[in-house]
Amino acid sequence: MGKQIEFYIEYELFVSVAQKALDCGCRIIKVDTVKGVVTESDSVDVISGNYHGCWYYFYVPEAGGYRVDRSGEREHLDHGYSSSGNTLIEASPTRIRSDEKKLARGRLYCISGYYDEDGQWIERPDCVTKIYNSLARYVKKIAPYTEVEHFVVNPTYAGRKVTSKEYISKECLSLVENQDYTLG
Repeated sequence: MGKQIEFYIEYELFVSVAQKALDCGCRIIKVDTVKGVVTESDSVDVISGNYHGCWYYFYVPEAGGYRVDRSGEREHLDHGYSSSGNTLIEASPTRIRSDEKKLARGRLYCISGYYDEDGQWIERPDCVTKIYNSLARYVKKIAPYTEVEHFVVNPTYAGRKVTSKEYISKECLSLVENQDYTLG
C-alpha cells in the first residue's frame, strides 16, 4: 500500500508544492503524453498552466535512478512498481475545468515498495517517505481539511448535494460554494 493525499488547489499553489519539493532536494519530471517526451528539470518553470496530457513526478535522486523507455517513437517513464517507481512521488495537479464547472482532484502518491526479479520485497526508501510526508504536511497547511457541501458527478445522486471532508484551498472552496462547481 502506498501513501497518498488527495486535494483541491489552484495552479499557483500546485507550483508552490513543486517549489517545496525542489527545496527538499527533488527534481521535477514532466511527462508530456501528447508529444511523447519526458523532461527532467530543477525549476518550477517546467509546470504548465495547461495540464492537458501532462503528468508530473517529484524525483528523489538520493533514492536511486529512474528509467525512461525510449524504445518506441514516444518516451515513457517507468513509474510503476519497480526500482524506478521507488524513486518517484506522483504529483497530479487539480484540474479546474471552467467549461464543465468541475474540479478534478489532484494528489501526491508514492508506492510502498516493489518485488524485484527474485521475489524479494524492496521497501520504499526512507528519504522518499520523509519528503512525501513533508509535502503532505505542506498541502494540509495550504488546503485545510474542510467540510464541503457540493454536487457530485456520480449519477446515483442525480443532482443532489452531498457533504464530504476534503483538503481544499480557499479559492477552490469558493468555486464550489459560490459557483456550484462539482468535485470529482
